[in-house]
Amino acid sequence: SQVVRHRVLVPAFVGSNPAAPAWFGEYSQENMMSVLQLQAQIRTKAGKSESRRLRRKGLVPCVLYGVEDQSINLTVNERELTKILTGDHALIELMVDGENQSSVVREIQYHPVKGTITHVDWLRVQAGVEITVSVPLRFTGSAAGVKAGGIFQELRAELEVTCLPKDLPEFIEVDISKMEIGDSVHVRDLNLENIEVREDEDSTICSIILPKKTVEAEEEAEEELEEAEETEPEVIGKTKSEEEEAEG
Repeated sequence: SQVVRHRVLVPAFVGSNPAAPAWFGEYSQENMMSVLQLQAQIRTKAGKSESRRLRRKGLVPCVLYGVEDQSINLTVNERELTKILTGDHALIELMVDGENQSSVVREIQYHPVKGTITHVDWLRVQAGVEITVSVPLRFTGSAAGVKAGGIFQELRAELEVTCLPKDLPEFIEVDISKMEIGDSVHVRDLNLENIEVREDEDSTICSIILPKKTVEAEEEAEEELEEAEETEPEVIGKTKSEEEEAEG
């Protein structure tokens, strides 16, 4: 099966950042973390055949890590799980035998053909204990540079961050409406309170570039100009024999 990492959703609070570009947007508290509940049952059997049997019944095998340094094998309803994962929710309360387990998705496995969820790893979180998760970026607005003929490049879809569970937002919103051709947003332009971005600060998040054809046309024009400057005009004059005949 194909393994992909689920994008745990993240809003952080953005203060003023003098180093950020003038067009760089701010975040809204509308992106604040929300929590949903999901019923889970403990499973005592493991193995591929057991997992296939569970999937045929509409259940998804899961593992919850971080419970007193142990892991717990669980199952959840596939339909309910899919419904939750399609929304923007950073924390999910797993109800296991009547106990609430605040958790985040650590990894999801998908069927390589059907695209259905085949397995989920959960990570239990505790108040006051930092967690490291991947958080999606959400680009909003209509870039001025795109209106002028540029092409918007989304170079990063998510960022890895470390924070306390209470500070875990659902997504990082980046307003690109004032970006012009040639502008870029880097990790260093983000100013997130109580959240550490675990990425290279020079890493580019997005940019607006000229269309390839425009760039090629400009390069060809520059090459032709350089060739024209390098080509010296041919001097037309009399040969030595013609000069001697004229003197004679």
